[in-house]
Amino acid sequence: MRFHSRFLRWIVFGVFFCLPLSSSAVSPKTFTFRLLGDPETLDWNRAHTPIETFLMMNLMEGLVAVESSTQPIPALAESWKQSADQRTYTFKIRKGVRWSDGVFLQADDFAFSWQRLLTPSTAAAYAYLLFDIEGAEDFYKGKIKDFSKVGIKVLDPYTLQVRLNKPIAHWIYIPSFWVTFPMRKDIVSKAGEAWAKPGRMQTVGPFTLESYDFDSKIVLKANPHYYAKRGNIEKVVALIVKDDSTALSLYESGKFDVLTDLSIVDLNRLHSRSDLKTFPYLKTAYMGFVTDKYPISNVKVRRAISMAIDKSKIEGVLHGKQSAATTFVPPKISGHSPRLGLKYDPVQAKAELRSSGVDTTRPITIDLLIPNWDKTMTLAQFIQAEIKKNLNVTLNIISFDNKTFRAQLDLKSFPIFITSWSADYPDPDNFLSVFTSASGNNRTAWKSEKFDAQVVQARQGSSTSVRTKTYLEMQKQILENDVIILPLYYEPNLALVQKRVRGFEINPMNYIFLKKVNVE
Repeated sequence: MRFHSRFLRWIVFGVFFCLPLSSSAVSPKTFTFRLLGDPETLDWNRAHTPIETFLMMNLMEGLVAVESSTQPIPALAESWKQSADQRTYTFKIRKGVRWSDGVFLQADDFAFSWQRLLTPSTAAAYAYLLFDIEGAEDFYKGKIKDFSKVGIKVLDPYTLQVRLNKPIAHWIYIPSFWVTFPMRKDIVSKAGEAWAKPGRMQTVGPFTLESYDFDSKIVLKANPHYYAKRGNIEKVVALIVKDDSTALSLYESGKFDVLTDLSIVDLNRLHSRSDLKTFPYLKTAYMGFVTDKYPISNVKVRRAISMAIDKSKIEGVLHGKQSAATTFVPPKISGHSPRLGLKYDPVQAKAELRSSGVDTTRPITIDLLIPNWDKTMTLAQFIQAEIKKNLNVTLNIISFDNKTFRAQLDLKSFPIFITSWSADYPDPDNFLSVFTSASGNNRTAWKSEKFDAQVVQARQGSSTSVRTKTYLEMQKQILENDVIILPLYYEPNLALVQKRVRGFEINPMNYIFLKKVNVE
């Protein structure tokens, strides 16, 4: 079996090696990078996984942008004003911005996109991001049928007005996230669900979609109508390579200009290389508990598992400069604390399991769901060994390709899962709102009216200290009292970057803006 896997790896490598499009020597203005798997969708209202990130942020733009400084700056809106009561935002859309087919961008394109995002049949995981807008949640729940009663108004072709229920401290970040990007009603109406395919999709970002070969590659080309300055990249090729060793071989042979999601097998030897770059990353890897699945439905079992894992060993297992996570909110954001969370204590873990009422005289086996990536498998095997050693409980690792994994997460099919959350905007609300009852990203089956109310209370607060206190209280509830997740580690973004690449960076939200990049 081991020989067979290696043989297939070299076949895959040979296929990619022969692709002239991916060779930087052949195509000096082509930029090539790796994707771990196929995106779930290229429909930006629906997109919600890290794999879509690099694509969305280069095909499209929002009213505002968040780049290296993490401060909102004008993008498709040249300016905006906030009312005296801090509830109304009025955005002035840039005149002269064209879609890739030459049609002018207008405020209606945002209104249509946001209405579609809030329409339940769209099945958008991030619909809840707009619930702070007047009437938005009621429209989503069907209590309001007439969208004109929602606080999203087109005042004229180049003016969009948004009215909030109450002042929201972080709200200006929301229109920087891809689910809020504009969308053309005429295209969606004509093409239906197929609108996001090559030849039908139209974009306003620096690139447009040229082709998509499933399980192979996605090609973007420069948008001739892009309104802003762009580097010299004419074509972007995203090769879908799931195997880490193959991806590294492709980089070292010049087939990738940049390689992210680096192989854990090779990180030790890569750390001394001059082409290895490190970027800050607002991300928390965590283990989630589906709280209505036995025996995970027992909070003492969840607490026992959480206390049986020595997270300080993870960096030695993964070699990616990881640090043990305490709170779900990562460092550099208010609401982070090194003092919260359950500490590693195998003796207390055993005591929790004994007092849970679960019959420990019989073998206990619990399913653990993961994506079939090398890094996650290595982490899962480490956790499996820790739980067996400290609790004599067997974790049965079940791995799927990324699309199937995400589908199983949505179905809440397995009692434990490993995933991560990275910031869509640099505010603690983005982390804590994940676990509200209305969140399409809450895969734990846990709900709390008190927690929901605290999320709303904290986002409406104007004082950073008051907001921080609330976020710490909320994390105590989900990490120590109800134990719905276990934060595992924080890590920076590591990337190998070829010498010919200039201006490349990954911002703390894991965004790459290729309009800033030049290739020699």
